[in-house]
Amino acid sequence: MDILIDTIKDTFVIIPILLIMYLCLEYFEHKNTSYNITHYLTSYGPIIGALLGIIPQCGFGVLASMLFMNKRISLGTLISVFIATSDEAVPILLTNPELYTSLLSIIVTKFILAVIVGYLVDFLFKSQYSDQPDISSNHCHDHSIVVEAFIRTFKIYSFIFIVNFSLSYAIEMIGSEKLSYILLDKSMVQPIISAIFGFIPNCAASVILTQLHINQVLSMPSLLAGLITNAGLGILVLLQNKIDIRTLVRICTILLLSALIVSLPLQWFFLH
Repeated sequence: MDILIDTIKDTFVIIPILLIMYLCLEYFEHKNTSYNITHYLTSYGPIIGALLGIIPQCGFGVLASMLFMNKRISLGTLISVFIATSDEAVPILLTNPELYTSLLSIIVTKFILAVIVGYLVDFLFKSQYSDQPDISSNHCHDHSIVVEAFIRTFKIYSFIFIVNFSLSYAIEMIGSEKLSYILLDKSMVQPIISAIFGFIPNCAASVILTQLHINQVLSMPSLLAGLITNAGLGILVLLQNKIDIRTLVRICTILLLSALIVSLPLQWFFLH
């Protein structure tokens, strides 16, 4: 029951974000109107994505994933949101004044990294948008804009809720003590394991990583690695919309490399 309540609290807040986004998408699809801000998003997308990502709200990862699947933002912008996102880590660290230095370092590092990697990805991958067909182009308009927006919101939220609850239950069953052993305290391998752990598409992942850091089990570089790869519920949205596997592997590879390039040198200095 506690896990169910926590899942409702973690996911309920994304409903209005999904609904507003779908209302906008439905409007443009009904009117057969395309966005005229492609150049603007191409030029400033990674910066905008990084700014939105640092806001402690997992809904922006969901929003970015949906916009990417609808070919409204570039791959670089999506990556910038994912890298900058920290979900529940920020509010948890804010409750511990002695960790404000770590919090500031994490936010600044993730923002700078998100912008750099976002622009680099857009430069290297000339195809600016999702490789698979625009999911909005195959959408039939049988109802009013509001009704269709509610239907699409309900479908994606149901999927997110079920998977989020299942993952939270699994993490609870493993327990924090076993996770601390798995994450190999005070080791150069710790950032790698933490980064892999961060791929769990669940807000609970960032909570666990942050709590382990507070308990001095997880180093700051390792926490940073896990928060860079942890895109929250954004990955779930990509999976729910059956994203092309090559694109998904590309996204995960970029996130993992970004996390390790930054965290491993920091971990070496931390241990020495």
